Amino acid sequence: MMTIVVVVEKLAELIREAVKEYDTEQKAGRMPITVYAGFPHVPDTSKEKASFIYCKVASFKDEINGSFGTAEVDIGFSICDRDKKDGWRQLYNLMEHVRQCLLKNLYIGGGTNHLELPLKGEIYDEQPYPQWQGMIHATYTIDQPEQELDFSGMQEVRTDE
Repeated sequence: MMTIVVVVEKLAELIREAVKEYDTEQKAGRMPITVYAGFPHVPDTSKEKASFIYCKVASFKDEINGSFGTAEVDIGFSICDRDKKDGWRQLYNLMEHVRQCLLKNLYIGGGTNHLELPLKGEIYDEQPYPQWQGMIHATYTIDQPEQELDFSGMQEVRTDE
């Protein structure tokens, strides 16, 4: 059974593999981009601004007549780049790379979770320099459990009398 937790874990695993060659230039040198399943961790030091991507379920919906529900997943990007003129390009490039990865891998979690199109993306007007931030919104199918029926309290009705 693919739960919403498994969806974000499998999605983070896919994105982690897709961005493993990416890094950002910081005062301390080249730093990798971290990918989180769920919310990003709260930093315990302030010496560097991290570049990260996180995958979280924003909402989910189940249907009574369907074999699948859906999970609305937010894929957040926060990329540190101190270039005031062209720093935004790092964000755009990374978001495009992840978008293409998602479209090439419509199924995750062993094929039980399917990406439903369209993907939606946004880049915020206000940017907290030196962080450049954006979001991809995706919808994935999720399994629904079989309804359990309990007939033990019902009496048998005979109609042949």
